[in-house]
Amino acid sequence: MTKVLIVDDEKFVRKGIINNTDWALIDCEVVGEAANGQEGIEKAKELRPDLVISDIKMPKLTGIQMSEQLLEKYPDMKVIFLTAYDDFEYARAAIRIGASDYLLKPFEDGDLEGAIQRLLHLHPNAPESSTKEQELIPLVDRAAISNKYILQALDYIEKNYSDSEFSIVAMAESIGVSEGHLSRLFKGETGASINNYLTKYRIRKAMDYLKDIKVKVYEVSDKVGYQDIAYFSNTFKKLVGKTPSDYQNKGLD
Repeated sequence: MTKVLIVDDEKFVRKGIINNTDWALIDCEVVGEAANGQEGIEKAKELRPDLVISDIKMPKLTGIQMSEQLLEKYPDMKVIFLTAYDDFEYARAAIRIGASDYLLKPFEDGDLEGAIQRLLHLHPNAPESSTKEQELIPLVDRAAISNKYILQALDYIEKNYSDSEFSIVAMAESIGVSEGHLSRLFKGETGASINNYLTKYRIRKAMDYLKDIKVKVYEVSDKVGYQDIAYFSNTFKKLVGKTPSDYQNKGLD
């Protein structure tokens, strides 16, 4: 689980980022928040986050100044800047100190999750597209699973992911265990909840379908169990970092 620190001098912006981002879907956890750059440094030293999401213009220390100090001390730490100032000088300064990404506020729903997902999981040196997809949305290696119930659960997901009425209760009944017990076993073995894993499996299948340029996005949405195309597109964007149409036209590049 990736640890995230949110730094912004506007309380409602911080809370909005914390409450409106689907952290579980992208395997992240917010471990703290800070109201300015100086407090951000103190929190980062205490909490050692893997990722800092920060505003640029803040009192005491700007996001740029804060990040310079953090990246000097913790070079593996990732930084994404969020700013309402559409000014290339800010972006250039952010890039110069090693920022990982730069998003302009207000950003659209799914933009932040997509930026985080691509930053944390997609490596540009991966030789094959399929390798990139696995890095971006990793699925369970069945060879590493020994629990028979989890193997049956994975089989059930693979056979029924296209069902828009997919039910964990029905899955548990088909396997012969209680829903609660199966959910606990699944999370313990895979590190993801059943619903989150189902979502990731569906999006990986959608990526496969979208490689055919003749297929329509709404057809893919239906094929992977989504009746609401807007919800499908938003979920796809959160995990892939781009819309289904963009992915179909350009791939992950």
